[in-house]
Amino acid sequence: MNSINKDRYSLKLLEWLFMIFAVGFYPMLTSMYPLLPPLIGIAGLVIIYNLEKNVIYTIASMLYLIHLDLNLSLPFMLSIFSVIFINMFIYSTAKLMIRCKVCLNIFLILMIDGFYYMNLFLYDIVFDTKTIIADSILTYYILSDMIIGLLL
Repeated sequence: MNSINKDRYSLKLLEWLFMIFAVGFYPMLTSMYPLLPPLIGIAGLVIIYNLEKNVIYTIASMLYLIHLDLNLSLPFMLSIFSVIFINMFIYSTAKLMIRCKVCLNIFLILMIDGFYYMNLFLYDIVFDTKTIIADSILTYYILSDMIIGLLL
């Protein structure tokens, strides 16, 4: 095995290990440590960008969102519903109107987070529950999603 193939194999191995950690362990860490942001917007962005290109990333992101919903006792599949809704009705128009890749990332993250949290508030009203509290930590979650979106 030459060095190029070893490097490629090492990168693939690191990619798989990171994906396993992100899907398997990060949602558990967010349920234990509330200052870790849930990164719903980033996972939604990965789903939207890889929906037709890379099935593995799409499935891993969907599993991440499902695992996050289960660990944080959020409504099951509401995050995936929000991402698919944004993909179907907003993404294609936004892609045509916003030419800047970073601006499109920020816009999609804001739309995914905003639509998801709005759906959570509606869920709380309809079912008279208390799944999420609108305070400064929610703003921190959205801002951390946007900052990571800037780095992508």
